[in-house]
Amino acid sequence: MESETIFQVGSKFDYLENRTDNKIYLRKQQSFVLDCLNNYLGTVKFCIDDHLWLLFLSRKRKYFMKKLTKERICNALDWRYKHWIKYPLYRKLMPLRIKHIRSKKVIKVLFVITEVGPWKTRELYKAMVKHRRFRPFIGISESREVPDEKNELIHFLKKKGIPFVDLDKDTKNVFHNISADIIFYQKPYDEVYQKNIRYWNHMKSLFCYVYYGFHSSDVSWSVNLPLFDYSWQQYFENTLAASLHRLSLMHDKGKQAVVTGLPIQDQLSQPKSQYVDPWKKQDHTKKRIIYAPHHTIGNEHLSGLALSSFLENGEIMLELMHKYEDKVQWAFKPHPLLYTKLIKLWGKEKTDRYYDEWRNSENSQYENGEYDALFKYSDAMVHDCCSFTIEYHYTKNPVMYLLRQQGRESTYNEFGQRAFDLHYKGHTKEEIEQFIENVINGIDPLKGERENFYNECLIPPHGKTACENIINAILGEAEYKDN
Repeated sequence: MESETIFQVGSKFDYLENRTDNKIYLRKQQSFVLDCLNNYLGTVKFCIDDHLWLLFLSRKRKYFMKKLTKERICNALDWRYKHWIKYPLYRKLMPLRIKHIRSKKVIKVLFVITEVGPWKTRELYKAMVKHRRFRPFIGISESREVPDEKNELIHFLKKKGIPFVDLDKDTKNVFHNISADIIFYQKPYDEVYQKNIRYWNHMKSLFCYVYYGFHSSDVSWSVNLPLFDYSWQQYFENTLAASLHRLSLMHDKGKQAVVTGLPIQDQLSQPKSQYVDPWKKQDHTKKRIIYAPHHTIGNEHLSGLALSSFLENGEIMLELMHKYEDKVQWAFKPHPLLYTKLIKLWGKEKTDRYYDEWRNSENSQYENGEYDALFKYSDAMVHDCCSFTIEYHYTKNPVMYLLRQQGRESTYNEFGQRAFDLHYKGHTKEEIEQFIENVINGIDPLKGERENFYNECLIPPHGKTACENIINAILGEAEYKDN
């Protein structure tokens, strides 16, 4: 679908004109705006003087002459402009924008996505398509983190019949033509997106955020990313996830936090009958187990996210896959980043050989895309991922967490810890094998506790779907009327 046929061009600030109440509001902010401008003008001299002073003191004047470029000075000024002027103005104008959006007959929403797997707002997009007050758009962009995923994303959207626009082609005009009232970014990390896609360049819109996983961790970096500071609303799955501890870590103390449930909860709660069985056909019935290793291999430590036990258990799992070929069917579902990291560590030949063995064995398969159906038709899972710690509990099936020899640094909040405690733990080959035997024989002591956890923590609030709650939160209706 071509952009010219689906987009409408209009001024983002036409609602500011000929509105007495808005003029009064803006007049009250006049002194504030002037202060911001004075701060910015003052920093221009500071920035230039700073660079010139370094030049004067340096013995390597030629080196600094090369570095002292127009681009360097402009970047420094741009940073100060964003933080000292743009952000304060954005926050000050937010109440006016919220009022305007909620008064509109049709609210335009843009979903910026880069990958299939982490796209966790799919159900929200579908709900907005059906809603009379919303007009949603899908905008795709190449991820700087996993650039090869864009082709898979295009294929997926075309297969599903979902219209989309390519944000990488004529980015400025595409964003202008959509003129979105609200933008949802798939991930909160600036470095994932191309520079012209980042939220800094599109602050005529308000930002709402749905995390691409569950809020199971309380590490500070995961709650204090810049996009969260700019968000109007950030959605949480339950009160445990939006704990007082977590909210206290946020820069604004969780003022934008809204307990609605997450769209992924609606997606994972759908009945098995709505999905097509993705598992390979076998000559007789076997138990189906997923092996899902994380990408944080080796000695890397990502602020509490050193998770992967792959280097310790990867070969063991391959061995067990062959050992139980008559009783167990396997699906290898690694994190998308594991492959590139293994190439750096193992080399391409060894890495490809490992992946191909999972891909081509009679009783196993390789999975790298959406996994809803894979979960629905499985019997158990073995993993060391963060998001799957909660997501797989929607199947109510037994699940084992593989632990590194040095253990796992606990960064869980109360919600995440409860989900983690309902995993069987794998430290050794013997423990992994015992779990496989128990799955084959139907032995599952934690089954009752998992079902209680599902009923208490995994169902969205207010007797509605998560998407219904999010829509009500945006519109300021029902349980969210006073927001």
